[in-house]
This record gives sequence, C-alpha cells and structure tokens, in this order.
Amino acid sequence: MRNLIRIYLMKEGFEVKEASSGYEALSMMKQYSFDLILLDVMMPGMDGWQVCKTIRETETIPIILLTARTETKDKVLGLGIGADDYLTKPFEPEELLARVYSLLRRSMINQLNKLQETMIEHQNLRISPEAREIYIHDVSIDFTPKEFDLLLYLAQNIKRSFSREELVERLWGYEYSGDARVVDTHIKNIREKLQRSGLGYNPIQTVWGVGYKFAAQGGEE
Repeated sequence: MRNLIRIYLMKEGFEVKEASSGYEALSMMKQYSFDLILLDVMMPGMDGWQVCKTIRETETIPIILLTARTETKDKVLGLGIGADDYLTKPFEPEELLARVYSLLRRSMINQLNKLQETMIEHQNLRISPEAREIYIHDVSIDFTPKEFDLLLYLAQNIKRSFSREELVERLWGYEYSGDARVVDTHIKNIREKLQRSGLGYNPIQTVWGVGYKFAAQGGEE
C-alpha cells in the first residue's frame, strides 16, 4: 500500500519519502523538511498514535492518519492527539489526493498569515501585511492582490532565491496548472510600478538559472 501511494503521489508531482516504521519516520524527520505526513496507525514497534503524539510535541506539520479502524472513538482519538485528518481504508486514490491538497492549501494559508503579522520596511519601501498596503515615500501604491502577495513573500524571505515553480506553488497553489512564466509577468508589473513611484532602485533581483530574490539594496533586472 505504501508503494502504491508513493507511485500515485509522484505521478501528481509530489516528492515522496517512505518510512517502514514509526521509529524510521521520526528519524527521517530529523534529516528532511516535510510539508505533509501520511501516517498509518498500525505499524511495527511504534504505532501511528504514538508517532503522531511525538511529532506534535515539536512540529505543526499537517498529518493525515490512515487506518482500517472505522469506529468513531478511534477517529476522535486520532484528531485529539493532533492529526489534521483521518482516512479509513479502503479509500480511493482520488479521495486521498483531495485530502492532501486541502491540507496543503490550509497549511500554506496559515504560514502566509503568520508571515503577515509585522510591518516590513526596506529604505523607502514599506509593506503592511495586515492592511495589505504598499507605500513608497509614504505614498500608497496600488497593486493587484497577487502582485501584493508576490512582493510580500519575496520581501519576507529577503536574499533567499526562489524558482518560478516554487513561487507558483506557494502563491498560486499546488493545483495550479498554468504556465510558471506567470511569475515573470507579475514581477515585470511590480518592477514597473515601483519604478514609476520613484523608489529609485529595483528590490527584486533576477537570479539567472534559478528565478528571483528580494534584495534591500536593489539589484539588476
């Protein structure tokens, strides 16, 4: 079953790692960063309940429990110890995928909300995440919602380089099926608006062969 799930998710474009036991899963979490965990309840050595409780002591990663147990008390137990969703076997791959997308989308929104808590200022550029406003020389500048989200995300991760694909996943969602070049169009519009508003420098650098990054001192086109 683990192998089938891996194949199905990889066909959908996910990077997947497998663990054959609870102990192995916890060990892998120390080595890698994950966006979501599919956790079977019945595992050798350490069951899924124990693994879920251990993960929740330090992590907020979305967890989907997979189990053959169908009783309400088992579902209540799973959700009570920190699981975000509960899927009983047997299940259709399409249902699993829908649950995965739903949790990833919710997790991404929560992450963005946490990042949007404080004002960001770089020289004459000021971004208010809470009010969703951008100021240049204390003058408010109009941006579309997606332009705002893109500039904000880059500014919150200053000097970190992002590929177009990474930005699409973070801001358009995993289910977006359009061209990743949509990022280029939005970056171009953002740069033009910043320039017209008299910022005096371009804070979004092109990282050749990679994508884009935000640099407070400005950068090249």
